[in-house]
Amino acid sequence: MIQLIRKHPLMTVAVIVIVVANFFLQRYLNTLVWPYLWPRPAIFILIALFALAIWFPRFFSGTWALRISGLWMVFIGESYLLHSFEVLVTQFSPVALIHFLGIAGTYSVMVISYINQALPKDDREAPDLPDDLPYVAAVIPTYGEPVDILEETALSLKELDYPQDRLYIFISDDGHREEVQRMAEYHGIGYNPGARKDAKAGNLNSALQHLDEFFPQATLILTQDADEVIDSSFLRKTVGYFTDPEIAFVQTPKEAIAPPGDPFGVRDRIFYDVIQPGRNGSGAAFSCGSGVLWRIKAVKSIGGYATWNVVEDLTTSYFLHCAGWRSAYHNEVLTLGLAPDDLPGLLKQRGTWAVDTWRLFLFKNPLVMPGLKPRQRLQYLELGLFYITSTFFMPLLMLTPLISLLTGQFVPIEGSALFPWLVISVLYYASLARGFHEFFKRMWQYWVGHCPTYAKAFWIAIRSKNKKPSYKVTRKTRQAGFYGKMIWPQYLYLAVGIVAIVNALFFMPTVDLGARLTNIGILLFFMYMVSGIVEASLYGVQFIAPRQALVKMRRRLAYTFAGLRGVRVGGDSVQYPSGAD
Repeated sequence: MIQLIRKHPLMTVAVIVIVVANFFLQRYLNTLVWPYLWPRPAIFILIALFALAIWFPRFFSGTWALRISGLWMVFIGESYLLHSFEVLVTQFSPVALIHFLGIAGTYSVMVISYINQALPKDDREAPDLPDDLPYVAAVIPTYGEPVDILEETALSLKELDYPQDRLYIFISDDGHREEVQRMAEYHGIGYNPGARKDAKAGNLNSALQHLDEFFPQATLILTQDADEVIDSSFLRKTVGYFTDPEIAFVQTPKEAIAPPGDPFGVRDRIFYDVIQPGRNGSGAAFSCGSGVLWRIKAVKSIGGYATWNVVEDLTTSYFLHCAGWRSAYHNEVLTLGLAPDDLPGLLKQRGTWAVDTWRLFLFKNPLVMPGLKPRQRLQYLELGLFYITSTFFMPLLMLTPLISLLTGQFVPIEGSALFPWLVISVLYYASLARGFHEFFKRMWQYWVGHCPTYAKAFWIAIRSKNKKPSYKVTRKTRQAGFYGKMIWPQYLYLAVGIVAIVNALFFMPTVDLGARLTNIGILLFFMYMVSGIVEASLYGVQFIAPRQALVKMRRRLAYTFAGLRGVRVGGDSVQYPSGAD
């Protein structure tokens, strides 16, 4: 403890100041000052702040806005939690217990999230390249993806702005397909028949063995998914990070092609633009599997790409951080890719990510894994707690107004505690979303709407300690149809919510109107969050062939990314002669 204080004196002082300020605020503001502000002055102030957050969210963008709103969130949330506990003890009821557990869990994760985001490292300027450029390999791991999609990705890699004598591009194909090999030969790139085991991790480990034979001088390897095209400046903007000998990999954000309004929430801008820089500030930014440059020596030092989990990216990053390696996050979109555009694909993708995180949290928990630094442990802990909250605590909060409006049993929470908590929560998440309405909405819909998906993932994970679950590649083509049966719990919640609102408005005349309207408002908020995934199940996306989508994205690259010149934007299929050079 003494060593930690000596190493971080400013942080220690800040913690002491916050603790002391919190003591005086909780002791005196709540008891002496706040009663004179509530209700009229405080309500006007809260309404004004709420309106600013909703209609002018950019006022709350920026790191300092996040830090200030986060501090208020911590204080007011603590006050609300203490009030909820007092209500639970003095006026116990099952619904009060449900409410308190939901608030306690959610608030704890919000506090950890705030701590993790308070000191971001947002690297957007590329470091200088070394005089002696390293040898780089670029691999496209594939298993069954259509050849025309694969070709567009390969062509974008061929246009990388890097000395050709120091760059080797190849396809690692678990499918062992002749047409893929002919396409690779036609375009003058390498081909490796993959290992056909351990999914993508096994494929990439096979690629490392291929390099040992065909390009042993490579010290870095770029992994690029088969359905993502890349900007020609990628290596020029990422190789410089490896002048630091402790850097194991550099991840970049990606953009996904999505229907208008992003009904499936696949752009993930909050994750890429906000969460990852926060993780980067703690040295815990992790790989997303594509658009990432690895130090081969680092990967081999942990036995290759991790095969323990379902997919390799998060777990390999985790093991590298545990081994003392560092990562970097270059926050500039340099890749564009396809993403799920139907409900089965979305649930499959998000469910796979959840299973991976659950398995790490349950069986290789960051609190006990050796080698991690304190801030890294907190970042990986938050990753697991996100799914715990969505699986267990968020449903409790969703049930509270539902039960109250159906049974007439309300939690006697004071408005002076509830409304400040609701407003400051909106302000905090508006700051976290950097002032963008759509990102703010999608973030909550992602948290709330996937509760059943994450619960299913938890059930899969707890049964897979000794044998990891099977993995299937996400489809690259949309399958039109109605998939309501896949999210029947969400439909049920909306239906019961409507019944509860009608019941409260027309069949509870003796119950306080304020209590009914407050719970109806909270219920409507949760129903709106759930409606996002319900909307996705009904969404009729006009079908765009995957190759056409990639060609479209490569055209967008030509106009969007500085330095990209001479992009090939063909669209016709090519017949590859056997044995072509």
